[in-house]
Amino acid sequence: MAGSVPATDRVAAVDALRGFALLGILLVNIWYFADSTTLSGGPLPATASAPNLAVRFLVTTLFEGKFYLLFSLLFGYGSAVLRDRAGGQAVHLTSRRLGFLAVLGILHGATLFYGDILLTYALAGSLLLATRSLAPRVELLLAVAITAAMALLLVSSALLTGPAEAAATAVGDSAVEDPAVGPAGALAANAATYGVIGINVVVFQGPLALAAFYAGSALAAWGVLRPSAPPKPLLRRLVLLTLPAGLVLSAGQAWLALRGDDGSTLLASGISVLVSPLVTIGYAAGFLLLLGTRPGRVVSRVLAPMGRLSLSNYVAQSALLGLVFTGYGLGLQDRLPAVVVVLVGVAVYLVQAVASRLLLRRFASGPLEWALRRVTYGRSARHDGA
Repeated sequence: MAGSVPATDRVAAVDALRGFALLGILLVNIWYFADSTTLSGGPLPATASAPNLAVRFLVTTLFEGKFYLLFSLLFGYGSAVLRDRAGGQAVHLTSRRLGFLAVLGILHGATLFYGDILLTYALAGSLLLATRSLAPRVELLLAVAITAAMALLLVSSALLTGPAEAAATAVGDSAVEDPAVGPAGALAANAATYGVIGINVVVFQGPLALAAFYAGSALAAWGVLRPSAPPKPLLRRLVLLTLPAGLVLSAGQAWLALRGDDGSTLLASGISVLVSPLVTIGYAAGFLLLLGTRPGRVVSRVLAPMGRLSLSNYVAQSALLGLVFTGYGLGLQDRLPAVVVVLVGVAVYLVQAVASRLLLRRFASGPLEWALRRVTYGRSARHDGA
């Protein structure tokens, strides 16, 4: 997350990975703005067109659960770097930082996107801070244990009961309102939905975020990416060991998620919790391999500014998507084919990439990164980094 490392200490590969993660997060979150069925499980095969289902299948297979996990891992990585640098002030500074994220998350969730993750990050980050004395190996074991426990819980729930999913679907249906009701109506609809599902986001995604935080903290403690990426042969082995199997299993999970019958959504979620870490590792390893090439250096120059401004860009994504799809602006929810929705997401991402680069030519950080550092460090905060 932006705000963890001063500009003078930044690692370009980490910033580029954050920028890469923002693309996947955008292409997943956009459906909560563009398609009113997303909150209740997605389009039904009986009523959706084949092209729309194909696009949703590909998005679920390639993106869902993977980039959120990568972003969370990098948050844990940055938190560990901050603790190391802060020394005796680590608890005080990290607490202020997490408090800012909690307040921002509530505002973001209530006004722009009911699926906000920042409050969850703040709560899970508090647990990471409280257990900061754990050895890296113990942190990694905890990450695996939490992930396995969440997967087991979801799969068991899917096998034992179908009504739980039906109840969740009913909640989703009742919370979604007409998006084309003007700004005031859009605000009211989003706030009402946030009030219904906000706790579910914390309960479900909180443990998974904490697991990723522990993994990222362990990687930082072991010096991964500081100062350079792991050896290329190791990265290639990671890609070959994780991506083929991970993507095949993800395709199966996506098929289950889009079936629309009782229990499929929970079962697909449980499988996703187990499989997404494999794909995330493969994506990260492949991306680091790319950064070591000549085209990859161009990619790094484009994506690293986005990663430095990841907090501002995350919130800006919600604002831009709200302007396109809700009553805050054009009100295009449920009006665009799935392929056009993806193109809108890519366009938003490209706009952010250009804006991030232009902004950093004139300023040392983005607006929310500046505010985060000011709250964390007070008036003595250096304004030289995100």
